Amino acid sequence: MSVIVMIISIIAATGALTWGYAAVGLLVVARWFVVISVLWLLAQSQRWNWFGSLALLVSVAASAIGLWYGLLPSLMVVGAVGALIGWDLGNFRQRMRFAAPTDDLRGIEMRHLARVSIVAALAIVIAAISIFLKVRIPFELAVILALVGTLGLTRLAAWLQRENQV
Repeated sequence: MSVIVMIISIIAATGALTWGYAAVGLLVVARWFVVISVLWLLAQSQRWNWFGSLALLVSVAASAIGLWYGLLPSLMVVGAVGALIGWDLGNFRQRMRFAAPTDDLRGIEMRHLARVSIVAALAIVIAAISIFLKVRIPFELAVILALVGTLGLTRLAAWLQRENQV
């Protein structure tokens, strides 16, 4: 099940970025996202675990740059969140290879998917709220909020990893 969700999220992430960049006429950049998608899926099948991190970095950077240049925010958010889910599930599959045969693999997988779904849904809801509510905040406050958010996500990821190892 996690393999299917991972493939769908990789395709959704790169598809959203491709669509967003192609919509403004950046077809060369959009084609590169298609190449990244194919390479990412190939890397997953070949167990090139390092490529997922590189693809995540490229996707999040492309989403941020797209937001900076005024591309469709909804597509950029889907690109970043989808890439994060694809990367997480790729790493999850790698960790599951070391699980003992006596472990409840199906239960572990379902709990992980539920947690990832909650985080993804919250990210999309928060992004949607921020798109529709135009609130002016000072740059310093935005930096502080970004740091707190990053710290919170880091703590959440560490907690989720600890929970999955139990």
